[in-house]
Amino acid sequence: MHSHSLSTLIERFFCDYLRTQRNLSPHTVTAYADTFRLLLRFLAEHRHRPIDQLGFDDLDADSILAFLTQLEKKRGNTGRTRNARLAAIRSFARYALGQSAPDWLETAQRILAIPSKRTTKPVIGFMSREEVAAILSAIDDSTPVGRRDHLLFSLLYQTGARISEALHLRPDAVQGRFVRLHGKGRKERTVPIQSRLVRQLQRFAQINRLRHDQPLFTNRQGITLTREGVALRLDLAVRKAEKTCASLHGRRITPHVWRHTTAMHLLHAGVPIEVIALWLGHEQPLTTHTYVEADLTIKNRCARLLDDTPGPRARRPAAPFSRLLSFLEAQPRRNYAQS
Repeated sequence: MHSHSLSTLIERFFCDYLRTQRNLSPHTVTAYADTFRLLLRFLAEHRHRPIDQLGFDDLDADSILAFLTQLEKKRGNTGRTRNARLAAIRSFARYALGQSAPDWLETAQRILAIPSKRTTKPVIGFMSREEVAAILSAIDDSTPVGRRDHLLFSLLYQTGARISEALHLRPDAVQGRFVRLHGKGRKERTVPIQSRLVRQLQRFAQINRLRHDQPLFTNRQGITLTREGVALRLDLAVRKAEKTCASLHGRRITPHVWRHTTAMHLLHAGVPIEVIALWLGHEQPLTTHTYVEADLTIKNRCARLLDDTPGPRARRPAAPFSRLLSFLEAQPRRNYAQS
């Protein structure tokens, strides 16, 4: 294969296969694009050549394994994230084989044979109300970037939205006292938000002169924020907040922790688990039941009830320009515009 074939096939993989043939949701395409941005940068660094000059010879099983190891050791990704990245690479390998790539057959088979890593179900992390307030208070909302960050994190807390759902929002998604979210599998749901946040979002869109079809949350260049960008802004706010909130010291708060926090606080308020499932966009209430299992407050209530029963008491246990890379970075925006 020629060196340029890899670049061409990756573009076809996204434009023809993922979006047209499989009709995958914008969120899934975005996740795949994130994987290939990271992978191509990794290969370019280790092969000492520009991304657009990478060929199929550079994409072998050993390089993929090294990339997956780097995700966990240097980027701190979990086994579940590592497996999701591997799934995207496997999908491309199967596609490439179907596009008449016989000389890459053995390499592709080795890539497809890379096993997923067994993972343990993580304990759900969430924040207290005091920690949420401390983070929001640490953001200087007198600046344009600060106002954007404060609005985004407030929205994540009030809606329990996935970060991909929040970054997908347009001004016209805010209707009355509700916000319309597009979740996994193109499923749509409407979640109520406080009237004050409604006014702030509308005012934010007016000040920034956003059209109804433009993304709400962008960087200074007007480009939709990435997950990595949001994570960086959140980490800065957490590090500042920990100066006044000791319980945040050393904690790794990710955008997804906001979602867990919303679910836990709804649970503490006595909201039925079936309603929380609808709020979060879970297809199965069983998924939401994970929060009950992780909630020490509810477990402690049960323990106190047991303490009131007769009999002996048990003891209580004591985070250079490339045309191909530019194409991948445009994937989220292209998908958003079409959704």
